[in-house]
Amino acid sequence: MFAALLDTVLPTFRSSSIIHSPASRSRPNIQFMDMGTTWIRYCITGENKPPIVLNTDPPLTIESYDQTIAELSRHFTVIVFEIPGFGFSFPKKFGFRYDFDFITTVLVEFLNRLNLAPYILSFPCLLGFCAIKIANLHPELVSHMVLNQIPTWQGALEWKKGRDPQGILSTPFVGQIALHLLKEKRCSGWFDLVIAESQTAQKLTKIALESYKLGARFSLASCFQFYLQEQQPDLEPVKQPSLIIWGECDGSHAHTDKSLTRQLTLDSQEVYIQKAGHSPEVEAPQIFAASVKSLIS
Repeated sequence: MFAALLDTVLPTFRSSSIIHSPASRSRPNIQFMDMGTTWIRYCITGENKPPIVLNTDPPLTIESYDQTIAELSRHFTVIVFEIPGFGFSFPKKFGFRYDFDFITTVLVEFLNRLNLAPYILSFPCLLGFCAIKIANLHPELVSHMVLNQIPTWQGALEWKKGRDPQGILSTPFVGQIALHLLKEKRCSGWFDLVIAESQTAQKLTKIALESYKLGARFSLASCFQFYLQEQQPDLEPVKQPSLIIWGECDGSHAHTDKSLTRQLTLDSQEVYIQKAGHSPEVEAPQIFAASVKSLIS
């Protein structure tokens, strides 16, 4: 766990200043919640409608979700947050950890403090497994699930190997240092690989690079080393009505058997979007919002 201190110590020293930085003013409804070991940066749009909670999929930050929020807020109260350790959700104490159980516990507390349950959870990619665990342990918090670009755990491990074929990011200390030095360089290559439209990829790259200049975190090495481990956490198929969404132009999941996502839920609808990639909620917000609305209708 000592390697994760490289993704914890420096952010901890800066955490008290981040809530007064430009990251706190980029949108009028930006808020920070003090979770004890970390800040969570989030925004809430709308009220008195069914609440949907989305995490930004790093290196995306809240600023990438304007159109998504606009489409969803026609039907939902929309909460968008950045994962602890990513974006501007800075660790604020050395006790912060990147392992699956710790992150899940922090997110349960976050949802409880929002006090808007039950929620539609839409945690894309790797954080989707936390959403499944939350639905298993706290069904009172979750009305519906959106399984957005989520493979099985084994599929996620294979995806990890594709993203880190030489095992550099998975190597303690080496991975944290390498990613710190190369994250800007990797950014445009990532979006070119996983986003369907080149114009959208360029836009998202620009937003991500601007966030890095303001100090945004991208603790993927610690996530690979401590969150996404070989031993799968104890997860049961979710019982809540679920929507499986896959963007089909995601180059990082070119070899993923997307049909296996059905194993993660007992009650699902499926939507495959041909002109979207790794972030269908951002790339095709109208289709995404309409699909979620159909789920709860």
